Amino acid sequence: MIGALKRAYAAFRGFDETASAPMMDGPLRPNALLDAAPVALSLPGVDNLTQHRGALLCSSGSQVLRLTPQGSSLIASDAPAFEQVVTFIAAGPSDSLAIGLDGRGVVILEGPHAGKAIAEAEGQPLHSPTAGLFLDADRLVVANGAEGRTVGDWKRDLMERGATGSVWLIDLSAPNATATQLAKGLAFPTGLALAANRRLHVSEAWRHRVLAFETAAISAPQAVLSDLPAYPGRIAPARDGGFWLALFAPRNQLVEFVLREDDYRRRMIDTVDPSFWIAPALSSGASFLEPIQGGARKKLNMLKPWSPSWSYGLVARCGPTMQALRSFHSRADGAIHGVTSCCEFNDTLYVAAKGAGRIVAVDLANAGGGDP
Repeated sequence: MIGALKRAYAAFRGFDETASAPMMDGPLRPNALLDAAPVALSLPGVDNLTQHRGALLCSSGSQVLRLTPQGSSLIASDAPAFEQVVTFIAAGPSDSLAIGLDGRGVVILEGPHAGKAIAEAEGQPLHSPTAGLFLDADRLVVANGAEGRTVGDWKRDLMERGATGSVWLIDLSAPNATATQLAKGLAFPTGLALAANRRLHVSEAWRHRVLAFETAAISAPQAVLSDLPAYPGRIAPARDGGFWLALFAPRNQLVEFVLREDDYRRRMIDTVDPSFWIAPALSSGASFLEPIQGGARKKLNMLKPWSPSWSYGLVARCGPTMQALRSFHSRADGAIHGVTSCCEFNDTLYVAAKGAGRIVAVDLANAGGGDP
């Protein structure tokens, strides 16, 4: 009864109480720790940090690069380019290595099944391979972000309220790499991780949550982390248990409102360049044509760190059951925006900000708990 009265009052006053984004608070309280961390490497479009054979790998566009630590920096070695953009890198037992290619599917680069390519699963093209995870050398889990779309078209999928994502278990030892569907109807799954109890964690970007599935058979998903203030991306294991969760763009009230206004949103999609949509982004502030947001943006010609922003930098440290424990931020006035992946390596958390084109190195032993 109280809820109905509140909704009626909101309609009378002309505002929508449901079109709101949660505040960043508690373990996700904003700080400036990502901006305080040293830049280990500047590389346009850097993404997909992964540990393989005792070294770090990353992608930049259509290349997979090997990273070598040199003091406080990382040195990237040259690598051949593929025809499509690399959308994920997955390392597994027996030196297995798989990559996702935007619009094409999955290719096994190293390991017992090197050279094998998977373009579809049960007749469904894997045009949007967002994440991969080896359960063992013969079994690979792949997340397909959206049916009929590429990963690069993620913003359109969000603004069209897409929910056609799926998760597949692929048996690489079978002659034709048979696939079993573990989940469907997901709103852009972007990250995969295996918990200690062998349950599969899947980040579902457009519903702002992380789900848990059984890998043995199709099961009803269980939300283990929900109502996040940003869109979750890839999940990486933490060395002492638990996980690191990259969140690649912030939620805000204006975007939440537009997502509910179907006519306005349809007209915006049809007539406006995607770079200037009222939508989240991996980077912002480069053009005066970007839409103005509610709230004052500047004071004394300085961008307020708490001002509304299309882009943001955020990594959350989560426990074994995906409860948030602490976080590292780059706020509205920061430069490390569009965090799409991270990897813990040699007591250092390397964070790849695709929007900024930088990898920063967070010294976990000396990282502070708040604003420096």
